[in-house]
Amino acid sequence: QVGDIKFAENKRIPTGKEYIKMIEKKTAVLFEVSCVMGAICAKRKQKDVKNLSLFGRNLGIVFQITDDLLGSIGDSKITKKPVGNDIREGKKTLPIILAIKKARGKNKKIILRVFGNSKASKQQIRLAVNVIRSLGVEEEVINMTMKYARQAEKSLRSYTGTAKNEIISLLGFIIKRRL
Repeated sequence: QVGDIKFAENKRIPTGKEYIKMIEKKTAVLFEVSCVMGAICAKRKQKDVKNLSLFGRNLGIVFQITDDLLGSIGDSKITKKPVGNDIREGKKTLPIILAIKKARGKNKKIILRVFGNSKASKQQIRLAVNVIRSLGVEEEVINMTMKYARQAEKSLRSYTGTAKNEIISLLGFIIKRRL
């Protein structure tokens, strides 16, 4: 959490790699520990603990990236959060990081006018969200999510059966949480 606070307080816009490192230390480790504890409680072999550790870490990354995409440009009817809430709060999520890096000129000003501005109007937020969508950020974020999803699946390749199918189903559910 301390790292998360420092990440938020830093005025500099981080890179995508820095964002991934931050969520690895936060959300991903929570998923990882949960998977590891399941393997340990089931008295699985060390190889299984390692594979489930990798699965959990990547599952956590997939979850957080997807959650951040929904929080940035998601449909408020589905997410139950105001659209653009993360932008207004100044959260340095992957979609926002990529949008700020990709935007130029007027589009960049539109995003930065709302970023971290709790007094931004609904119209300003809607405009910023539309700019972010127009930049192709959603597709880029989904591609990154799929990269980590493939890594998660890869860590389970040597397994078969119902347990594997159920855990892969969980991964699929998280991926399908879309806009």
